[in-house]
Amino acid sequence: MIKLLLFCLLLLPLAVSAEADNGKQISELETAITQQQQEQQILFQQFQMLQELRRNEIAQVEQTQPSGDSIISGEAPKYEDIARQRREHAEKIHRYTKELHELYTRYQEAENERRALIEQLNGLKPGKGAAPEQKK
Repeated sequence: MIKLLLFCLLLLPLAVSAEADNGKQISELETAITQQQQEQQILFQQFQMLQELRRNEIAQVEQTQPSGDSIISGEAPKYEDIARQRREHAEKIHRYTKELHELYTRYQEAENERRALIEQLNGLKPGKGAAPEQKK
């Protein structure tokens, strides 16, 4: 069955062959667009998780302020311990912020690539003009 189909395809005129190539290119571009959208979704989810980790870290900084209760019970925290905790929290927040910026940049790059693919796809589709962009 496949051999018969291949034989029939070889007998088609070149115009049909060119149209098939165009169809193949369209299919490949649609697949690439879908992959870009999936990558963007993954990046966005990573961004959201990191953003929540950063928020939690900031909330912990606010909660680690020495309270009067611990001092009254005779367990006054050492200055060095408090300074070390603050430094560790600040480093984590800085690292999370840096990673958030990197993810945002990667997301924007993926969006630009997706838009370029959509423009190519619109150029291959005859008579379609400028089709509305697909959103994730």
